[in-house]
Amino acid sequence: MDRIDRRILAELQEDASLTNAELAQRVALSPSSCLRRVQRLRESGALRKIVALADADQLGRGLTAIVEVILDHHGAAQRQDIVTRLRQEPAVLQAWSVTGEPDLVVVMQLKDMKEYRALCDRLFHHDPTVSRFRTHFAMDCYKNETAIAVDVD
Repeated sequence: MDRIDRRILAELQEDASLTNAELAQRVALSPSSCLRRVQRLRESGALRKIVALADADQLGRGLTAIVEVILDHHGAAQRQDIVTRLRQEPAVLQAWSVTGEPDLVVVMQLKDMKEYRALCDRLFHHDPTVSRFRTHFAMDCYKNETAIAVDVD
């Protein structure tokens, strides 16, 4: 991946709605060269997905929960079951395996406490591999970015 590829990634992370012509102009390429590079970045997996970011409050899903999960069993088979359920749950935005005391950290975007309780019942309360979990509810958001820093120079 060269400097131009990195600039393309930086530009698309900032504004994925750019047309190919606009993107090509910003990175000083011809539109055909730019399109080929974007296709190569997709094929290589460097560009995983192009998405639109919605406002959770406007969608009525303004309750953010960060859940620390401690597992009783740490084998791959036991972990795979909860990982599969987390991946299938639409309210779960992120699920991470982490070092330290919790085994998993899960970020959820919810409508209300009723949805949170139902989700905890489905995901944690009836899972024998879950020893315990602790939830933090976000009060204010000071930074919420999706762009990964790209060294373009």
